[in-house]
Amino acid sequence: MVLLRLLVFLFAPVVSDLCSLPCFINVSESQGPGTVLQFLSFNCSSYTPTPTLELLNVQPPTTFFNPPSLARWQGTYVGKLTLSSSAQLDALMVNHYKVQLKFTCGNHVMEGSLSVDVQRDLSHIQCAGQFASPAGEMIQVPETVTPGARLYTLLLPGLELHGAQVSPEHGTVGDRMGVGGWRE
Repeated sequence: MVLLRLLVFLFAPVVSDLCSLPCFINVSESQGPGTVLQFLSFNCSSYTPTPTLELLNVQPPTTFFNPPSLARWQGTYVGKLTLSSSAQLDALMVNHYKVQLKFTCGNHVMEGSLSVDVQRDLSHIQCAGQFASPAGEMIQVPETVTPGARLYTLLLPGLELHGAQVSPEHGTVGDRMGVGGWRE
């Protein structure tokens, strides 16, 4: 009887627990397609059928995550979760995703979730185009524009509308405080 238990223990699939892995991932919104979000390591002694790692669902629903890959490396199975070619992370739009994964090793199936927190990257503000109007055409500024005249309005994520003006003391286009600052 003891020998039978030992054989069952030796030949049973051995797997890691999904929750023992980092369950929380922080990613910058500036990360793009192909970015590796997480490597996942699994031990599995069962070779038939081949172990699998599946992406079950993402909440809120999105196509920003590729189905995870799974490869054998030095006796361990390594899964990799990456951003898909459609990934355009924006922390102001969605700052948290829950990714549900399933690992199958022989007859043993385990599910777990990863929480992906999208972090703001203030150095990565995306502009629609250089001095483009809402209609998309380029703005032409005449040389005779008077100091203080409103040239355009900047729409920045998370901020109220701000206008750029010609600065009388510098004779150049700047923001309302001069170079580099904003004021209400």
